[in-house]
Amino acid sequence: MWSSEQRSRLAVEHQILQREGFSQFSVYHHSADDTYYASGVATSNSGSMYSLYMPIPSGFPTARPPLYITKPSPLLRADGSRISDSGVSHAMHTLSPHENGWVQICHWRDARWHAGIVLQKVFLKAHVWIEAYEQHLATGHSLADFVRTMADVA
Repeated sequence: MWSSEQRSRLAVEHQILQREGFSQFSVYHHSADDTYYASGVATSNSGSMYSLYMPIPSGFPTARPPLYITKPSPLLRADGSRISDSGVSHAMHTLSPHENGWVQICHWRDARWHAGIVLQKVFLKAHVWIEAYEQHLATGHSLADFVRTMADVA
């Protein structure tokens, strides 16, 4: 399923995370079904902890990996409703949730994803999303008020 180039790339991705100050995240290989995923815990500026899970698609690095927040779960809006109930949401910068109800954050548009993007950048965007989410909780404003879309910055 995985080419030697993909396996080498995933090993390099792990090294980049460790070297670039993202050692709380790692790339893992599940040998039983020969799958890869990256995960770890992000801590916000306020000290809240968010567990992140990124299953690596078989088409990586040319295919964009999804990124889910697995804890806290459910992830709630400022009004107490579940973010995952909205599915794809520009206001909350989310994509379709995982079947377990985990929120999938929008970190890169499919059309703009390319093999030169490293997983460290995805986890960096997750940190930005989390900080915007906490501002949403404090103010009730949508994440779109705090985080511009790629079209806004292109």
